[in-house]
Formats: sequence, C-alpha cells, structure tokens
Amino acid sequence: MKTSLIISLPPSSLRIGLIEACGVTVKPSSTEYRERINSAVREFVEPDCIYPDHMQKGIRSLLKTFGFHPSGRSRPASEFLFKDLQNRGSFNFINNVVDINNHISLVSHLPVSTFDLDKSGYELCLRVGLDDESYVFNREGQTLALKKLMVVARQGGDHAAIGSPVKDSQASKVFEETRNVAVIIYSSGNLTPENEMQLLLERYMLLLKKETGAEKLESAILNAVP
Repeated sequence: MKTSLIISLPPSSLRIGLIEACGVTVKPSSTEYRERINSAVREFVEPDCIYPDHMQKGIRSLLKTFGFHPSGRSRPASEFLFKDLQNRGSFNFINNVVDINNHISLVSHLPVSTFDLDKSGYELCLRVGLDDESYVFNREGQTLALKKLMVVARQGGDHAAIGSPVKDSQASKVFEETRNVAVIIYSSGNLTPENEMQLLLERYMLLLKKETGAEKLESAILNAVP
C-alpha cells in the first residue's frame, strides 16, 4: 500500500479501517446499486427508526477522548447522514464513490471519510486539531472549527487537515477527475472487533471494485493502543 497513515494521538480505543483504491472511475451509481442502497436504508426512513444508542454514545465518547464535544452541527458524519436520510425521505445519490461511502456509513453507523489521494497526498496522519484551525467543507464556503477534533492531515508539506469523523475538507473531495482514493472508517475496539472491521473493509472493497472498476485495492487495520 502506497498510502501511509501515522497515528499521532494519545492512546485510546481508536480503531481505523484504511483502504487504498487505485484506478477508480467516478460516475453516477448504476441502477442496480441504487436499488440495492434504497433497499438497505429503507428501514431507516421509517418514523419510528431510531439511531442506535450504543453507536451514538460510542463514537461521541471516542471523539470526546481528545477533547472535542460532538453535538449539533458538529455531530459525527454517520449521525448527520442518518438525520439527512430521514429528513429527505430517501438516499441522496451523488456519485458512485461517495454513494459507497455514505451507504457503508449508514449501515455500519460509523463515520467514513473518502479522499482524492492526488489532492491529499499519500502520506497522512491522524492528529488533534489545533485551537485556531479550520477548513472549508462545502461549495458554499462553510467552515468547520477543528479545535480538539481528531483530524486526518497531510504528514508532509503544509500539514493541513483534510478530513475528520465530522466533515471532510472540500479541498480533497472526490469528483469526476478522481482516479485514486483513500477511505478511512472510524471506530473503536469497544464498538468494532477486529474481525468485524476486516469484514467491513472486504465488503467496501468489493463495492469499489464492482461499482468503480478499481484496478488495485489494499486495506489495513490500525489501532491507537498504548
């Protein structure tokens, strides 16, 4: 795997699933995959469907470990996707790579980030956001304050933060020209045993291969143990 991810964080229960996919083709999701997603998330649209309490508490507790307070607009991305799905009443299709990201995040209840590796660089790290740090996360120019938030950042160059379990930076998002991507699944040993994370990574890679034509796929599991 060409992508490296160094964990520069205090010891914690953090467990990361990392995927590198090269040679992807970004395009609208196939009709077959759209139907598969709609079937998978149908139960979440029901008014009486509630976000799993142990997953919400588990991910929020993990982020609080580093001093961040996830709530409101700064809640984990997996919670935001669930709420957005219920508000819309249907899945928000964007492109095949992003749709896989959001599909897996919804069914696993885990935050997921996807980066264009040719924009982000292949040398990355996980660190705590600085007090005055922020980045733009959408085309409208809205910003996310990164103070005390666990962030993915470039390990070299400008060391800029490019993503997090809350929202990812607009600077390294996936668009039609993207050919190589990195995927990060955020969890903890308390929520996702290593064998379950491996199965989730394998499921994700199968989708990338089938839906994007990825030519090369590799994965790894990283733990922030003492």
